[in-house]
Amino acid sequence: MGEFNFDDIKSEKELLESDFDFEEVYNKCLIDLSEEMPRPEILLSIGEHLYKNNYYPTSVMTAGEISAITATSKSKKSFLKSALIACYIGGDSLNLFPNIKTHRDKDYTIADFDTEQGVFFTQRTFRRVFDMVGAKYDNYKGFATRHLETKKRLKFIDECLKRQDSIFENPVKLVSIDGIADLVENTNDLVMSQEVSDYLMKWTFEYNIHITNVIHKSPLTNKPLGHLETYVLKKAETVIDLEKDTDGTIKVTNPYSRGYSFDQFNFDVNSDALPFLINDNFY
Repeated sequence: MGEFNFDDIKSEKELLESDFDFEEVYNKCLIDLSEEMPRPEILLSIGEHLYKNNYYPTSVMTAGEISAITATSKSKKSFLKSALIACYIGGDSLNLFPNIKTHRDKDYTIADFDTEQGVFFTQRTFRRVFDMVGAKYDNYKGFATRHLETKKRLKFIDECLKRQDSIFENPVKLVSIDGIADLVENTNDLVMSQEVSDYLMKWTFEYNIHITNVIHKSPLTNKPLGHLETYVLKKAETVIDLEKDTDGTIKVTNPYSRGYSFDQFNFDVNSDALPFLINDNFY
């Protein structure tokens, strides 16, 4: 057996220290308490809330943050994801979900990454967005990534964001990852899970985007399946939970929110395979 080389440890330590620019990190982390910070840019809101005798939109997705759609398997998570993206684009989708309001003021790229389905079903899911909007939106980009190795999925998303100025016509504002668990080989591995969580925080901060994540829950415990999902829920500004109601429709609740929570609503899927709001609690 060869001797243990302490120089190897030293070189790795020096490498880590060389990557840490204290002055740069200090300036990025320091908050100027005398400065009036602008409110986060709202992408989507659901309903309204009363504050000091005025009604304001209840934001669910803002720039620089992440959100999570949670449910057990086959609870129409992807249908709601499509609805949220379609409503952000606008068009006819706002008639299907009149409680959801877009705050998009110009064209932005929406990057939708599917990690679970094959190409045929992924395309069908992506096309649902256009069917809901009632028109094609060229800035909506869908990617099927199930065939990639786990580490390459994470790298691919990272490179898409890094190269967005050259590969997309407009800057990215909204990203969807359906499902986040497939970015790690083992969702119960603490190191792997923390790495992906760090990437989410880095992406939202550096590019001022919103990332919404689809998370599976255990049907036995009604809790996330691994450490990664738990990390995401802790960092999310909004957690949207889906559950089959007694009448067979899907009940949507907002168990956790950094601000005001939106009111519960239900949706179903029509004969054209499009989700739609079935109650009008907001009006």
